[in-house]
Amino acid sequence: MSAFDPLALINACYAAALEPESGSGAWSGALDGIADAVGARGGVIVSHDPARTAQTLASERIADVNLDYGVGGWWQHDTRIRLGRARGIMRPGTVTVDEMYLTAEEKRADPFFQHFIDRHRLGNLCAYVGADPMDRYTLSFSAPRDVRKGPFEGAEIERLGLVGPHVIRAFRLTALVGDLRRETEGLTSALERMRAGLVVLDPRGRIRLVSPAAERLATGYLILRTGAVPAAAEPIEGGRFDRFLSDVLPEQTWPRQDRLLLRRRGGGRPLYVEALPLRGDDPLPAAGAGLGGGVILLLRDLLAPATRPIEPLLEQLGLTRAEARVAALVGRGAAPREVADQLAVGESTVRSQLKAVYGKLAIRRQSELAVFITRLDSL
Repeated sequence: MSAFDPLALINACYAAALEPESGSGAWSGALDGIADAVGARGGVIVSHDPARTAQTLASERIADVNLDYGVGGWWQHDTRIRLGRARGIMRPGTVTVDEMYLTAEEKRADPFFQHFIDRHRLGNLCAYVGADPMDRYTLSFSAPRDVRKGPFEGAEIERLGLVGPHVIRAFRLTALVGDLRRETEGLTSALERMRAGLVVLDPRGRIRLVSPAAERLATGYLILRTGAVPAAAEPIEGGRFDRFLSDVLPEQTWPRQDRLLLRRRGGGRPLYVEALPLRGDDPLPAAGAGLGGGVILLLRDLLAPATRPIEPLLEQLGLTRAEARVAALVGRGAAPREVADQLAVGESTVRSQLKAVYGKLAIRRQSELAVFITRLDSL
């Protein structure tokens, strides 16, 4: 049995949970470290939620076992899970070993042990049973040992019981971090399509999150450093921006001025800055705790062109390519004669295509088309 440093093993699990970009490599190393400490071949985390029973996370050493258990469908025939549920053995906070489920003689006669456990040359198994705090379904962290080794010893069981709760919490944290990253990425993607940037401030005005689009838009207008209060890059705009920021921070019941056109250092078109006060609970958990009462700054370049053509979207509604081109131009304010000149076709052709557009989109006038195209441009 190898040396036992519980804090190092626990820290490795939480580090793996917080670094999803490292893939399964960090988790594999953490599980193998625990397996070494208890004399096992490897480690595996299994969810017992009926809707996701095959969801597992295993160390690389037993990757073939885990693949056969999940993809091969053996999780449906694991006698220990069936008996554990029937006998109430798999209670959260419990450490189990095979002897709690079956005798050695019963193992030799059980199909799961005959055809799965024996094929992979596995011996005894020690597991910590935890619970998902959200839906209360159980999860287990299991450490199977090699067939050549005997039953787990008392010290080995104690070690697994000590680190087991942290393994389960870190596994749940992995899923939560993934959900939060997808939430943030989804928000960032939506803002990119709007050609907008996002800066999240805490109640004291310090920056907690800056989206990539905000970094680009703020160049020459704002100085943005995480943990610091944003400042205007143009000195003569400093006082005006500071007053704006002070006005939208939570001391005010509601901001007197919640939007600002900010000039750029060296000249050029202004940047539109809108403040959205955060009231109540934190709506952006991915940005960190303690944002309730803070502020979101929405940055937009009002003169930015559309970042992608909308003609393919119009074609999805049944318009031909030519009709989609006419609809986009007229909807953005061009007269039929101007469209005809730009496309090098007759004005009568444009008007005929425009009539077809109105029929296919179930609209009656150019003002309705303008509203529709404007909304498509903002997607």
